[in-house]
Amino acid sequence: MNKKDYICSVPFYNTEVYDDEQHICCPMWMKDANIQTSDNILNNFLSDKANKIRESVKDGSYSYCIEDTCPALSGLKQGKIIGSLLKPKKTWITPEPKITSINFNFDRSCNLACPSCRKGLINFLEKDRELVDNKLHQVETEFASTLNKIYLSGSADPFFSKSFRQFLINFDPAKYPVLSKIHIHTNGLLWTESLWNRMPKVHRYVKSCEISIDAATKDTYENKVRLGGDWDVLIERLNYIFSIPTIKSKQVSFVIQKDNYKEMILFYNVINEIADKYNITVPCFYPHISPWNHLSDQEFNDMDVTNTNHPEHEQFVDILKELDKLPNVVHNCGHLFTKTKVLL
Repeated sequence: MNKKDYICSVPFYNTEVYDDEQHICCPMWMKDANIQTSDNILNNFLSDKANKIRESVKDGSYSYCIEDTCPALSGLKQGKIIGSLLKPKKTWITPEPKITSINFNFDRSCNLACPSCRKGLINFLEKDRELVDNKLHQVETEFASTLNKIYLSGSADPFFSKSFRQFLINFDPAKYPVLSKIHIHTNGLLWTESLWNRMPKVHRYVKSCEISIDAATKDTYENKVRLGGDWDVLIERLNYIFSIPTIKSKQVSFVIQKDNYKEMILFYNVINEIADKYNITVPCFYPHISPWNHLSDQEFNDMDVTNTNHPEHEQFVDILKELDKLPNVVHNCGHLFTKTKVLL
């Protein structure tokens, strides 16, 4: 399948806003793609840099995209269309850029210190929190009226962040007249029934969620990949989250790294055992570890078993081949495959 036959729709409607950067796609899926030229979210979205990225998508070069990490472009290499991001060019009508989807990544506060994304606990307070609240104010006053989807949060935990938690508790639907969906991305540990009941006005909008877990055993979860976590609490929370009937689409994720890759299939089994109790399907997403600029090159390379030069890479690929045969599995390791064989 040829990428030039498809156009990714994401840069025309989506923006990801961080505390110090802004993007029109996941920064792990693009290179040199920071579009932030001012403190204004909307101005950045319409900047010259953003328009150059859109042109690279329209001309089929995808010159800013990292094909080995983007699930959609990686999927094309396997002859698959993953998700609904790619549109056939022959039927594509280029829209005027307009923010209809936003990722709230501008608060990095989290109750965990996962080695894959940070080296210690982070909690935005005082001036840091003021910046978060300022961005929330921009959203509500400048383009809330065009928003169809809100994603929170890929950078931290929305239930731990004081600002994001208050946003959900105090949510005012009148300010978001065309909003149809809020996607919750969380580690799940703080998603209690009592907290969920404190934010009733978002319930009808939260139609999907992703629970990031990265482990299938108590030891790996608590001592290797989810520092500060409690495996038993997680299992209790998953049972509650999977039972919420209004959330129709539930997904779990497992960031592939040296300390957990041998549990990839066990993770799939653990999740499906819980999901079966509620008669639901829960896809398992396996992204490979991405650089968040908190690790040295040596530290990152040591963790990244998807790298063909890693000493445990072949063991990882053997497990990946088995995982790839299972239903409801999504990963962004398609660059390790051809249509007929695995590249080693």
